[in-house]
Amino acid sequence: MAADIPSPGVDVPVIDQVGLVVRDLDDGMDRFGALLGLDGWEVKVFEPPDLREATYRGEPTEMRFRLAVAPLGPVDVELIEPVEGENTYTAHLAEHGEGLHHVACFSMDDPAGAVAAYRDAGVEVLQGGVYRGSRFWYLDLREAMNGVVFEVVERT
Repeated sequence: MAADIPSPGVDVPVIDQVGLVVRDLDDGMDRFGALLGLDGWEVKVFEPPDLREATYRGEPTEMRFRLAVAPLGPVDVELIEPVEGENTYTAHLAEHGEGLHHVACFSMDDPAGAVAAYRDAGVEVLQGGVYRGSRFWYLDLREAMNGVVFEVVERT
């Protein structure tokens, strides 16, 4: 293994979600729905008070974003439209435009322990927070994973 690739010793059991950043959520649902045959989108708005303890690059932040999730086989497709505040989605749009942002695992036995192992291996938590009791962390693996972030979610 190359020296610049973190080695956290974590076995990821499954990728549950693929997340893409879009400029307009309604347009994204129309496009991805038509192209991939997706329907039954579940739309949510992440904002306080449902979104708590939000951080970006280690600093507390106020942010708001809309997202839509639809199943595609065993994986969910998530579209994210940033609405307010500085966050990983606005940075992605500014640097790369629309497109693939992250892959996520919601199925770890010990999500917080996995995040600690990544941190111990030198991986930064790019963004995090708690949404309706479920904690999430975006791990900055972009350099090692060709621009893709890895999200870990601890469901309640």
